[in-house]
Amino acid sequence: MARLIYSGQALADLERLTDFLAESDPPAAAETVGLIEEAIAVLQRHPLIGRPVEHELRNSVISRGRTGYVALYSFEEKQKAVLILAIRHQREAGYWDQNEG
Repeated sequence: MARLIYSGQALADLERLTDFLAESDPPAAAETVGLIEEAIAVLQRHPLIGRPVEHELRNSVISRGRTGYVALYSFEEKQKAVLILAIRHQREAGYWDQNEG
């Protein structure tokens, strides 16, 4: 089983998404964190399950009702690790702020 490693960006994304939901629906915020953590835990056992994107990165879709979230990650085979790079809501345009490098 692969190790899970969250980047600082992924942790910040998770906090941002949770804070957004907590303002309007606190129970949904807690439920969403659990849902995301559960879906990401699947990557430990099945690291290649996500859709390949560019530069050896992969997307994992995390369904929640009619929408959901997408985790950007890489599988570092030699280290037997899944590196979670970013998490976003499906309706967001991209993983990083356009002003970031």
